[in-house]
Amino acid sequence: MSSVSKVCFECGMPIAVGIANCSYCGAKVGTVFDEKAIPSMPARQNSWAKVPKLMDENQRIEKAQDRANNSVIFGLSSFFPLLGLALGITAVLYGTMAVRTLKAHNIEDGRGSATAGFVIGSLGLIAQACIILYAMKLISGGKS
Repeated sequence: MSSVSKVCFECGMPIAVGIANCSYCGAKVGTVFDEKAIPSMPARQNSWAKVPKLMDENQRIEKAQDRANNSVIFGLSSFFPLLGLALGITAVLYGTMAVRTLKAHNIEDGRGSATAGFVIGSLGLIAQACIILYAMKLISGGKS
């Protein structure tokens, strides 16, 4: 007695009898009650329509990882007097955006750099605030 098996029309993976949806790609392959009831063949265009979305997600992830690395660079550069104010704000923003994107896609690679850029950029902003306060105190003549 041969075993009865089905194959998914979308991905070609074997499917157990009695399964309505493919466990690999989620395509409808029949009904739970009748393994011979096969839905009409979907157009091949549907499988190709998923490719740009997948590429778009990969590009977002790569962009987030680049932002994470740039946030570290901007964070370290934020200790330069006066110019560091803009660089510190940029580091904090890039670090925050990178962490959000990487968490949304559940990617670990780059989260540490993004967090480091955020922390270093924040410390650079604190240093810039201290420099500005010190300069204001010198300008006022030290009268307190």
